[in-house]
Amino acid sequence: MKGRYDFPLVSPPTRQARVLVVDDDRAILGLISQYLAHEGYEAVAVDSGPAALARIDEGGIDLVILDVRMPGMDGLEVCRRIRAQGHLSRLPVIFLTADQHDELKEALSLEAGGNEYLLKPISRRVLALRVRNLLKLANADREHQLMAQVAHAEKLAGIGQVAAGVAHEINNPLSFILSNVASLRGYFADVKSVLEAYHQSPEAGRALESELRIDGVLADIEPLLEETMQGGERVRRIVQELKTFSRGEDETIEEVDLADVVRSTLLLTERELTAYARLVKDLAPAQLEHASRSRLHQVVLNLVVNAMQAVQARTLQPPARHTITVCTRTEGHTAVLSISDTGVGVPESLRHRLFQPFFTTKPVGVGTGLGLAVCALVVQRLGGTIDVDSTEGEGTTFTLRLPVDARHAPEAQLPGAAPVARA
Repeated sequence: MKGRYDFPLVSPPTRQARVLVVDDDRAILGLISQYLAHEGYEAVAVDSGPAALARIDEGGIDLVILDVRMPGMDGLEVCRRIRAQGHLSRLPVIFLTADQHDELKEALSLEAGGNEYLLKPISRRVLALRVRNLLKLANADREHQLMAQVAHAEKLAGIGQVAAGVAHEINNPLSFILSNVASLRGYFADVKSVLEAYHQSPEAGRALESELRIDGVLADIEPLLEETMQGGERVRRIVQELKTFSRGEDETIEEVDLADVVRSTLLLTERELTAYARLVKDLAPAQLEHASRSRLHQVVLNLVVNAMQAVQARTLQPPARHTITVCTRTEGHTAVLSISDTGVGVPESLRHRLFQPFFTTKPVGVGTGLGLAVCALVVQRLGGTIDVDSTEGEGTTFTLRLPVDARHAPEAQLPGAAPVARA
C-alpha cells in the first residue's frame, strides 16, 4: 500500500540556544541580554576576555557576542584564542564596537575569526536577525557533521552484516591461488632439473624431459597462471571495494552508473544474500552525471542488507522460497534503482516511521535504525525520491528515482526536510 508523508531526517534541537555576551560595559551587557531574552535565547553575560574564555571552556555556548575594545584582553585576542581550539573553530562570533566604521578594523576583526562586525548602537531587530542566521548555519553544519558520522558508522555496520560472505569471497580465490602457486613451484623444480640435465648432455636432458612429462607441464603452466591472475584480480577488486566503503568522507562528484554501483556492492554481498534467497539481477545502464559513488554504494548496501534481514525474519521458510530482486534502468531523465524482497513486509501503522533515525522494526541487536535514514539523506541531496511499496507478510520494494543531472538539485535541509519518500 502507498501513501505520502513528510518527515524530518533529524529532530530539531530542544535546548534553548545559549548566547555568551562579552562587554566591559554593564549597561550594554544588560541591554543585549534583554534583547536576546525577548527573542527566546538564553543570555550568559561576562565582563572580560578571560571570563569569556573560562565560560566557553565549560561548554554549552552556541554563539558569542564580543565587544572589540576591552581592558586587559581585547575582543580580537579572545576570538583568536577561541579559533585556536579546533573544536571551537566554527563557533559563531559577532563583534560589536562603539568605534566609527573603519574598514581596516573590520578587516582585522574578520581576520581574527569573527563572522559579523556590527556597530553600536545596534537595533534589536538587526541583532536578532544576525544571531538567528548564524545559529541556523551553525546548526546545519552540526547536523551535517553528525549525519556524516552516523552515515559512516552505518556503512561499517553494513559491512559487518555481510562480513562472513566477504571473508568467503576472499578466501575462495586465495585458496586456489595458493594451490596454483604450489603446483607452479613443483613445475618450476621439474623444469629446472631438466635444464640442469641438458647442461650435462642433450641425451640426459631429453631422458629427464620425457620422464617428467615436461610437455604436459608446459601446457599446464599457462592456464594455471591465467587462473591465478584472475583470482588475484578478484581479491584486488574486493579489497578495493572494502576501501571505498570504509572511507569516512568521500564526496568526490563524478559520472556514475547505478548499475555499476550495484555490481560492485554485490561483489561484497552476493554470497551472503544467496544464503537466504535467490538473487535476481536486472541491471540496465542508469547513468548519473554528477554523484558520489561512495554514497551510492552505501545506499545500495543498506537496502540489500535490509532486504536480507527482511527475508531472514521469515525463518520458517526455506531460502528457495524467497527472492531478492535488484533492478536498474533509465526512465527519461531519471535513473531508477529498485530492490525488492519477499520478506516479512512492514505493517501499515509503522510505515510512516521507516525513515526516522533510530527507528527499526527489527529485533534488538539486528538493526541500528539508521540505514534507511541515511539512504533518505543521500537521495534527498541528489534531488531524488524514495518510494516504498510493502505488504505485510509478503514483502517490500524500495524504489529510488534520481535525476540524471543532480547539479541543480536543492540542497538537503535536515530539520523539517521536504518530503523525499513515499510509503
